Amino acid sequence: MAHLPAHGASAGITVDPDVITSVYNQLADIIVELESEALPAIKELSRLRFYESGEAIEAMEVYPEANEKFQDLLDNYVRASTLVVDILVTMIETDEAIAEQIIAALEV
Repeated sequence: MAHLPAHGASAGITVDPDVITSVYNQLADIIVELESEALPAIKELSRLRFYESGEAIEAMEVYPEANEKFQDLLDNYVRASTLVVDILVTMIETDEAIAEQIIAALEV
C-alpha cells in the first residue's frame, strides 16, 4: 500500500499498486478481446444486408447507431486504461521525489 499525504484538510490517498496493475491488466485484456474478436465480427455484420425491406425496416435503421455505441464502449475502455497508466506514472514520479528527499535528508 502506498499512502500519499494530502495538502490541506484531506486525509490523503491510500493506493494499492497491486490492485492498480491488476485493473490495468484486466482493462488491457478486455480491449484486446473487443478489438480482436468483437470488432471484426461487428464490422462483418454491418456489411451484411440481411433485412432489406419490410415492416421492421425502421427498427433496423438503428443498427449503425448500435455499432457506433460499441465503438464508444471500446473507446471508453481505452480511455480508462490510459488513466490507469497516468496513475502509475504519477506513483513512480512520487516515489522518485520521496527517494530524492530521503537522499537529501541523509546527505548521501
